[in-house]
Amino acid sequence: MLKINVNSELIRKFSEIIQGILKKIENGDYGKALTDIDSAFKDFFRLGSKFFNSLAVDNLLDMVKTNNIMDVDKCIIMAKLMMEEGRAKEKLYDENESFNIYQKSLFLYIEAFDNVDEEVELDKYFSDIKILISKLSNYKLSLKLDKQIINYYLKKKEYDSAENFLYDILEEECYKQESIDYALSFYKSLLDKHDTELTNGNLPREEILDSLDNLQKKSTASSL
Repeated sequence: MLKINVNSELIRKFSEIIQGILKKIENGDYGKALTDIDSAFKDFFRLGSKFFNSLAVDNLLDMVKTNNIMDVDKCIIMAKLMMEEGRAKEKLYDENESFNIYQKSLFLYIEAFDNVDEEVELDKYFSDIKILISKLSNYKLSLKLDKQIINYYLKKKEYDSAENFLYDILEEECYKQESIDYALSFYKSLLDKHDTELTNGNLPREEILDSLDNLQKKSTASSL
């Protein structure tokens, strides 16, 4: 796999490049923006955007790891470039053209967010996560990505938003026992939180207990 060391100079270079790309998209120069994005992929990862679009998300993650340790800033760089490629293609073609690119960008962003254990220089771009979630809200996402979004909202202590995606999983899986077990685990983990934290997260304890009770009844019914 290709490896680079992201240092302050490369981050400075990325900030300049991404500002140019954003300006072109704002000005409607979508074709030029895509050309710059392709060049940026080659600058930072030595291969063009088409190569990265062809990879599965697990392979993309391998590109930003050394000895199985993620370089969070490098992951953010890849996620941001893919997001802006999605935006340019959405404007040039339609939103369906951008769906897979947005999914991969969101996956990378949340993986980077989950792996932050110290200060990173590009953490300001984590604000893109909710933008991408909104863009993908009308689509059926993979179970893996749905669970990743749930974990993101749990970390943000936005428990009601996490629950919304939990409902999506339950409905898409037609309340299969595996999805019910996942939901039960979700609610039980929240019971360990303080009441104030749950209320601030817009999911008070009473609602959690009600949901647990309903799910346990469904679980019992499905086993009969």
